[in-house]
Amino acid sequence: MTAPGSRVHELGSQLIDTIDQVIAGKHDVAEVAVATILSGGHLLIEDIPGVGKTLLAQVLARSIGGSFHRIQGTSDLLPGDITGSMVPSGRLDADSMTFRPGPVFANIVVFDELNRATPRTQSALLELAEEATVTVDGVVHPLPDPFMIVATQNPIDIAGTYGLGDGSLDRFRAVVTPGRAPAAAELEVLTGRRGRGLLDAVEPVTSPEDLASARRAVAEVQISDAVGAYVVQLLQATREHPSIRVGASTRGGVGVVALARAFAAMTQRSFITPDDIVRAAGPALAHRVAGNHATVDAGRELVADCLAGIDPPTI
Repeated sequence: MTAPGSRVHELGSQLIDTIDQVIAGKHDVAEVAVATILSGGHLLIEDIPGVGKTLLAQVLARSIGGSFHRIQGTSDLLPGDITGSMVPSGRLDADSMTFRPGPVFANIVVFDELNRATPRTQSALLELAEEATVTVDGVVHPLPDPFMIVATQNPIDIAGTYGLGDGSLDRFRAVVTPGRAPAAAELEVLTGRRGRGLLDAVEPVTSPEDLASARRAVAEVQISDAVGAYVVQLLQATREHPSIRVGASTRGGVGVVALARAFAAMTQRSFITPDDIVRAAGPALAHRVAGNHATVDAGRELVADCLAGIDPPTI
């Protein structure tokens, strides 16, 4: 069976190919990143400095087209610096104020080094990531449609970072960790066949309107009760695991299903299989389970351990 909306498979392949042309040796990461986009979620990229986090975010933004803004996380960044604020309108009436939109008013927002911003500024993401709106002085301002945040962060043990709160982490559909490039891929970067030097040549492969249409098609991918129960069992397993302090929430389960829908559509299927759930579980839950070691890699191991204790349904 083909996925609802014939454009989904083609668009996914084009986006992945564009990432692969610039970033060497990260095909699996590219697939998760594109599935996150197609599922309508926000993406968090975590790793040490110098492994291509920002470059991946920028390639994604340029591939999609539409409006694009970049925010650099710093300790003196204020919430109003990203959401916007009320400023004098310039009219003769001294009390007249008008809203000046911040850089989050774009289709794609790259928030570089998010965890270098203070918790107060990080909390400004909660409303806009969940509801795609910004409220200033009691007035709600809708963000562009589609809207997506691609954020990067350094590991918490890097100097000058503030850990993201559970609420902020929960707003991200998936997390990826690019890791160091293999030797062959690193050679591609050093010789200029891959890497930042190719960023200016990246052209959009879609438009915001086509992306919104593809997201609607992905949302139509079906999930059976048996596969849904499999996800419920996984969530319960994270809550009962002895090494997990806080298990995955219902929102985490919604994220797993949404990401699985995208994986299914990208492989031209109109229904989710247990393999799609397994593929989506790590990226969707690793940052949501708080174990004894608060790292994404540790989270992936815990999620894999939970999956290993559950029998997948036969469909």
